[in-house]
Amino acid sequence: MENKIKPAVQTAKNPVKSFFSALNAKRRKISLSLTMMLTTMMLTAASAFAEGEGGGSGGGGGIDTNAGKDEFNALISFFALWIGRIGLVVAFVGGIMFALSIKNEDSEQKTRGIMTFASGFVVFALSKSLNLFGIEVAPI
Repeated sequence: MENKIKPAVQTAKNPVKSFFSALNAKRRKISLSLTMMLTTMMLTAASAFAEGEGGGSGGGGGIDTNAGKDEFNALISFFALWIGRIGLVVAFVGGIMFALSIKNEDSEQKTRGIMTFASGFVVFALSKSLNLFGIEVAPI
């Protein structure tokens, strides 16, 4: 007599193997999507050339070649000015935190106050060091 009874619960496949096969399927799908996007971008690329006011003969007309650079420097200077001011405010708050922690003898609060104080001055120093990159920043 043969045993033809099948178990009610099927034994599962190896979970590690099924995990990696699902991961590989996702990887292939993402890879295909990225490849298709890159191919589409390469096929739809168009070249654009700017002409001067005097036409395309290369005379140069009246175009200011430093206009974009000056606008960029002005924008960066504006942000650096305000970021430097925010850094000084953070340093001021850190100094107050440190002063109040001296009164309470709380070492953790002292450390937090000194770190805030120092981080404020680091932000201020970074905003003032933009002249290393050739960007003139207005004085605070």
